[in-house]
Amino acid sequence: MSHTQKQLTQLAERLIALPPENDGMLLSEFDGFVAGILVCPEMILPGEWLPVVWGEEIVPHFAGMDQASATLDAVMAHYNRVARGLAKSQPTYEAVYDNDPLSGDLMWELWITGFERAMQLRPDAWEASVDSRDEEVAFSIPMIFALHDIAEGGSDLDEAAITELDAMAPDLIPDLVINLNAWVKAQGRAPGPANLPGAPVARAKVGRNDPCPCGSGRKFKKCCGSGPIH
Repeated sequence: MSHTQKQLTQLAERLIALPPENDGMLLSEFDGFVAGILVCPEMILPGEWLPVVWGEEIVPHFAGMDQASATLDAVMAHYNRVARGLAKSQPTYEAVYDNDPLSGDLMWELWITGFERAMQLRPDAWEASVDSRDEEVAFSIPMIFALHDIAEGGSDLDEAAITELDAMAPDLIPDLVINLNAWVKAQGRAPGPANLPGAPVARAKVGRNDPCPCGSGRKFKKCCGSGPIH
């Protein structure tokens, strides 16, 4: 198992271990979410997007501070890996998909759900981008929406077109991310952290009385580091 694959496996395990009642993200959805955060036309800081990862309604309660820190470390490490790839002079991005246990096919639907959830954090910025005269963006954003409609079962396309896009999606999605990342860089706007010098976010060790990195506004010891609810 490669170093990166081992990290992804550990991240998947950390996310699965979150309380099920939170309805938090699993690995593929989180990967799409991170991509959407990083190529957004406006910067979105971890304090805003982390609560969405955990589950928007309920603050996560871990078994203890060690589990909380390990989960935060795994989440931010993946964010940093994606950010470093997109910040290169020749950007790279490899989407993380689930595999269909019966057919072995790549399941891209959860990834696109995560990306769309990131878009919902800055809908006005994305709406403005739709009007871009850039051909790549004029293609990429509507394609993201088309794939999301298919994933949600609400596509207006005919069955043949849906089947074709379904087959194309796993290879198409990384190209869409790279296209949007290049466009954001070219705009000179306040881009996502992947496009800033020294981009990856470093997470210092969180003290018990520090603000919780999940973005709740509470102290760590009163939030993610508080232990389980009994």
